[in-house]
Amino acid sequence: MPNDNQSEGPAVPILPARDLAATLAFFNRLGFDTEPYDADYGFAERHAIELHFTSTPEHDPWRSAGMAYIPVDDVDRLHAAFVAAGVWRTDTNDPPCTDAELHRRWHTSEGLARITPPEDKPWEIREFALMDPNNNLLRFGQRS
Repeated sequence: MPNDNQSEGPAVPILPARDLAATLAFFNRLGFDTEPYDADYGFAERHAIELHFTSTPEHDPWRSAGMAYIPVDDVDRLHAAFVAAGVWRTDTNDPPCTDAELHRRWHTSEGLARITPPEDKPWEIREFALMDPNNNLLRFGQRS
């Protein structure tokens, strides 16, 4: 891999959003600064994390969704902040995270946002998964 000592910018995912305003509101609740660019595009930033969203009204979360891995300095602190903001935790069983419950949430516009607990992976990463209201998978991790 070439090393020409040039600084490259971070990768920024562009994720689908069935309802752009609702998606930005969700991320704002998680402590992101959010801003719609126009009716079809918006931004969410929290410290060094930057996410872009494109309006995709026909989005079917059962067939496709975006994914991104996002390195962070303190996985447990970030997870705690997201849980404190009220993201549905998959480990509490209140209500149980079943396919039927996910379908019910999608069809009642509650969205599919949910969060898993942090865990240490065999590849020396501690991470948790956040699925946003559109079922986009965001993995936040740090080297252990």
